[in-house]
Amino acid sequence: MSVPQSVEALCDELRRRAGSGHQVDLWVPDDLSLGGTAVPVEPTGIAMAIIVDTALSLDLWPEGFTQGVGGRTYHYKLNG
Repeated sequence: MSVPQSVEALCDELRRRAGSGHQVDLWVPDDLSLGGTAVPVEPTGIAMAIIVDTALSLDLWPEGFTQGVGGRTYHYKLNG
């Protein structure tokens, strides 16, 4: 099992990359943590809800994902 990446770090990465172009690709591993605690795989997807909320606040809109080994690359497009 890999070391979980924090939801907070992924949100910071979105904020950092938001102004870098028309599309942002973000690798999100299956193993995530939130507030220093591992996030269990659960049907409500609270970790992704927080990440998507951050993306939307930056005017980045979901454009799908690509499945990978151990996670997914989510694609976001700048609105407008």
